[in-house]
Amino acid sequence: MGDLFFCQNENRIVSMRLRKLLYPFSIVYGGITTLRNKLFDAGVLSSQSYELPIISVGNITVGGTGKTPLTEYLIRLLNDEYKLCLLSRGYKRQTKGAILAQPDCSAETIGDEPFQIMQKFPGINVVVAEKRIEGMELILSGTKTDLVLMDDAYQHRYVKPGFSILVIDYNRPLWKDCPFPAGNLREASKGQSRADIIVVNKCPDDLSEDDKAYWLSKLKATNEQQVFFTTIRYGQPQMIGEVDKSPVLPAGEMVALAGIAQPSGFFNHVNKSFKVVEKMIYPDHHHFSTIDIELIATKLKQPGRGLVTTEKDAVRLKGLAKNLPAKCWFVPIELEILFNEEKQFENRIRNYVRNHSNNS
Repeated sequence: MGDLFFCQNENRIVSMRLRKLLYPFSIVYGGITTLRNKLFDAGVLSSQSYELPIISVGNITVGGTGKTPLTEYLIRLLNDEYKLCLLSRGYKRQTKGAILAQPDCSAETIGDEPFQIMQKFPGINVVVAEKRIEGMELILSGTKTDLVLMDDAYQHRYVKPGFSILVIDYNRPLWKDCPFPAGNLREASKGQSRADIIVVNKCPDDLSEDDKAYWLSKLKATNEQQVFFTTIRYGQPQMIGEVDKSPVLPAGEMVALAGIAQPSGFFNHVNKSFKVVEKMIYPDHHHFSTIDIELIATKLKQPGRGLVTTEKDAVRLKGLAKNLPAKCWFVPIELEILFNEEKQFENRIRNYVRNHSNNS
């Protein structure tokens, strides 16, 4: 089994012995997902195709690979030329069915990530649906859309994307992981073969050419696939609920809060940038309750303290921050493509959309 069990999982610490005990179930799970993919590939299970160009952004490793910053990068790239619609499951929303987001929607009704994108890019449509086919039907009947960005849909194969982007976490290589339950893969790693582009995200800023070559040798991408290496850039802190993009930056003691899948990058950044005196960690997509807010408030009672959190958590805290006895900040993030390969990446995306769009 080699290094198969050196799987990183910050959300659940499982002993090596337990991983070995669970490994037979991972073989079964991986076999089931592989069979399912073969049935789709053979047409036994059908994927619905559409005339609209559809770009899928997804992952094989569960949680925290950086799909949302990549989706926002694509929106910035294409938003001026095309009418975009984001199609998402709306994970952990408190509603069901296919919903076309309206101005009065919230993180509870459409999910935190779709709501974050809707707020940042008010000109695009946002549709959430557990069943992507129902979402596509709503898009076609209820919106004027030139291009669909389908979020977190790499394994949702009933809708056939025209172009697939697979996001991999640099800190959690596929070849050092295995499928559930012993590992953190949603399917066998060979599923990467369906991607048109592979994005290795969360790389160090100073990733070397040797490191890049090592990754390429391990990934063994096909001749048709392109591999890009990206990193996460942290922006200037912004106050939750404020429109001022250049506020006076916090200088006092800070409580750092994160409810995301892989919070280590955020905590590493805020530890370098602020006087962090306490960390609070919640589950990914956590909906903050009254009790949660009361607990956070007790951490902020000391004069001069403030709260700093992630951009995704700020979406869920926005309506509640007024109940906290301190100023609340979030740190925005953006994706940056390394090795001066932005144009190559953008041209590959643009060429696909132009070749498949009615608006070209």
